[in-house]
Parts: sequence; C-alpha cells; structure tokens
Amino acid sequence: MKYMYLLFNELRTEDATPESMAEWMQFEAKATERVTKVDGAALQPAATATTVSVRNGETILTDGPFVDTKEQLGGYYVFDCKNLDEAVAIARMIPWAPTGHIEVRPLFEFPAAA
Repeated sequence: MKYMYLLFNELRTEDATPESMAEWMQFEAKATERVTKVDGAALQPAATATTVSVRNGETILTDGPFVDTKEQLGGYYVFDCKNLDEAVAIARMIPWAPTGHIEVRPLFEFPAAA
C-alpha cells in the first residue's frame, strides 16, 4: 500500500545546510533499503504559496498559505509499504520527526479502468 508522508515543521534556515542535506540523504538511503520510494520533494517556503478558492463562481487568490501557523508543510514523500506498522517505522526515521510532525496517510487506489 502506498502512503503519503506530509512533513510539517517550523521554517528554519539551518534546514538548507550541507549537513542537514546529508541527514536527509542518509534517511532516504536507509528508507529505500526497506521500502520503495515512489515520490518525494521539498517545497519552497509557505510564503511563496498562492491559495486558490472559488466562491459563487468567482476565483479568489490569496498570497501565502491557507493557515497562518509557525509550522508549515515543507515537503512530502510517497513510500510503498507492507502495512501501517511499516509506514510508521519509516516516519520515525524522517529527520523532522523529533522536532515537527509527520502525517502518514494511505493513498486511495482507484480500480483500473476497463
């Protein structure tokens, strides 16, 4: 089953250092020894976001994230895991787990079209 990992943490300048990047690369190497990585990416800071809403047919654009919080969605992974226990074990390895929050959510798999 495929699980999406949504990575939340406070924006910190130290997250972009070579040392920090090495920690993320080590995580990915260890994780992919156990499960298959399907996708993953880091996101630009929430301040670069544009939130789109449609109300009564009118498109409303708002600069920045929908929610104003210290924590922000910083990136995501999708891993193919045997079950939730394995998915949680991978989430525990993510470098932001000790300081932020990792939301683990199974992907809905649509049946193949006939």
